[in-house]
Amino acid sequence: MEKVHQIIKRTAVVLFGIFLISSGLYFFLNSGLGLTPFTVMAEGISNTLGISFGQATTLINISIILGLFILTDSKFGPGTVLNAVFLGIFLDLIIWIFGSITTDLIFFQVLMLATAILLIGAGIATYISVDMGEGPIEALMIYIRRKTNFSLRSVRMSLDFSFGLIGFSMGATLGIGTIIAAATIGPVTQRMARLIKS
Repeated sequence: MEKVHQIIKRTAVVLFGIFLISSGLYFFLNSGLGLTPFTVMAEGISNTLGISFGQATTLINISIILGLFILTDSKFGPGTVLNAVFLGIFLDLIIWIFGSITTDLIFFQVLMLATAILLIGAGIATYISVDMGEGPIEALMIYIRRKTNFSLRSVRMSLDFSFGLIGFSMGATLGIGTIIAAATIGPVTQRMARLIKS
């Protein structure tokens, strides 16, 4: 019974972390200053296929997991699958509830961008704290790093560049927020992870 209780508790923590990330992506979408490199690709796919932003996010994540599962020896925790499925669901739900909150006032745009980065960093740190598996992008990053011996930083930068390029080629928009996201989400996540552990 105690084991079941622990599983339920850890799953709840993972889902809460994923909800924080989805909330952060919502603020990124509304800041008007650009998206994270991954969500630039999601926006491009959303525009091209005529599906919602959340559905595009889910499609990419599940495709990554299936690709790694079929073509490699990668193994995943339940948190990886939860991330792939619920990130897009939560994002679409938040958009449905709150709609658009875009503004032309630079102060509020910057505030939304900062809020987005903090929420995403806190969300990632939260769901990895219970050790139920990394997100699909992190799983891909770890696999590439293992096969190439490149540093995690180099692999992440290469993936971010590729995601941004794919999204841009599909009509998605890049902005200063894209560059800021690529440079700050990692350090913010690291800091949040330390706070959670302490």
